[in-house]
Amino acid sequence: MPMKVMDVRSPHNQGARVLLIICGETEAFKEELSVLSRCDRRKMTSKEELSQSRRHRGRSSSKQWSSQRRNKLSKHALLNANKKRRASPSYSLHQNGEQWSSSFAKKKDAFQVHPNGSRHKKEQTVVLIDEDESQSLIDEDESESLEITERVDKLAECMKDAKITYPSRDDPESIEICYVDINCLAPEGYLTSTIMNFYIRYIQLQASPTNRAMCDYHFFNTYFYKKLKEAVSYKGSDKDTYFAKFRRWWKGVNIFQKAYVLIPIHEDLHWSLVIICIPDKEDETGPIILHLDSLRLHSSRSIFENIKSFMKAEWTYLAPEVAPLDLPIADKIWKHLPRRIDDKIIAVPQQKNDSDCGLFVLLFMERFIEEAPERLKRKDLAMFGRQWFKPEEASGLRVKIRKILMLEFKKACDVNCDSESSPFPKGDDPANIDNRTDSD
Repeated sequence: MPMKVMDVRSPHNQGARVLLIICGETEAFKEELSVLSRCDRRKMTSKEELSQSRRHRGRSSSKQWSSQRRNKLSKHALLNANKKRRASPSYSLHQNGEQWSSSFAKKKDAFQVHPNGSRHKKEQTVVLIDEDESQSLIDEDESESLEITERVDKLAECMKDAKITYPSRDDPESIEICYVDINCLAPEGYLTSTIMNFYIRYIQLQASPTNRAMCDYHFFNTYFYKKLKEAVSYKGSDKDTYFAKFRRWWKGVNIFQKAYVLIPIHEDLHWSLVIICIPDKEDETGPIILHLDSLRLHSSRSIFENIKSFMKAEWTYLAPEVAPLDLPIADKIWKHLPRRIDDKIIAVPQQKNDSDCGLFVLLFMERFIEEAPERLKRKDLAMFGRQWFKPEEASGLRVKIRKILMLEFKKACDVNCDSESSPFPKGDDPANIDNRTDSD
């Protein structure tokens, strides 16, 4: 059926114009348009010149015309504004408290009225879309959303009992992680030892294998400090034997040859970090113990006492066997080491909630590895401070760690789930799909 687009003026408001989409031609409709056009050509000098009876006839004529054409025009109207994907508002004209509504849609008003009363016609595009096509587009959206949800559900089903060993079973410091361990990475979640130890191992492996400086670091896991406290507080007559068994935690490692020893502290549902710094032989100062706490919740004094007791016990064990020449520490410092151990509380960025302490400890480690010199001198302590990094950077590790783990579990899913039940097509990234689902 032929379609015409006509632009006419309102009989009640000389400045208002209405865009009509006319489908088919009838004599009655032509007459009404003719009446509207003739009314438009009459110039009214002021609103006072309109008689009450003329305004009444104009309103009656408009209502009659609107009633006659409503059913026919509605068949060709655009979709309502609440439809998804494509929508546009219907044009409305108000005069003396009454509303004229057209059911045809436009992307923008045909005219823009400026303060000086002038009108400029805008370029406009009228998009016609039938209801079948619109419903098809909506169905596609719903189908795609349902497909993503089903794929994530399949992933959860496939992995609910899954376990991975990072980086491999052959690694002597490997970490076993269950899929449910990822739950602690949800917003406001408190990081568990499993996730802490995973990322500590991850940042060790991410450092370049050719980076000699990494050989000068030693990382203890999150369970070490508890065993350390038990060892240094042991009062039995076989104390030396007890400490000898405790030394299995760092078997084959001389901690005094390392530049840095990193110890995560977990007490009272809070995480903090200790870094033991062994000076260079030319630097005639003793080792220094640094304590980094993003809430200042842990007792630094108690921690320093325990770490010093541990270092003194290890020095006592090694002194008869180790020649000072084999150590980076100056001879006179080594001979009197128990009295030359220093300590310092480090000012660091503070967390803004109660749940991010583990993330701050991990970022302390990561940043320290990136920025620390080969051997720390007292002047290098200026690298720390409240402005060392933004607290949001630590909080952002939740997303990063989760993505890394999702990729690791995808590898396990590819192996353990057959190709038909695998929730992801080949090459799909579960971390991205998981994020899309979380943001819906």
